[in-house]
Amino acid sequence: MNKFDANLLFDAYGSLLTKRQQEILKLYYQEDLSYTEISEELQISRQSVMDSVHRGLKLLEKFEENIKFLQFKDTIYSIIDSSTNLEQCKRSLAELLNQ
Repeated sequence: MNKFDANLLFDAYGSLLTKRQQEILKLYYQEDLSYTEISEELQISRQSVMDSVHRGLKLLEKFEENIKFLQFKDTIYSIIDSSTNLEQCKRSLAELLNQ
């Protein structure tokens, strides 16, 4: 997964992670620090950083798989973009919400 997609997941679900996972993922994905730089800053092993990043990302992917917030958001934007008038947009969004 690329860093852009990981950041989207982190923005949507990051608060569901532990504080430590949030800290490590933020340093890796948002501050663009390397595993080594993070390990030195937090005084933990490089392997611990790698494990935390991989486990945290898997959790974020699992949250999206179950909650589907980002997928829902994309669908809403797609409806808005493809609607030719306000009434059509309202109908399409109402149908989506009633599913």
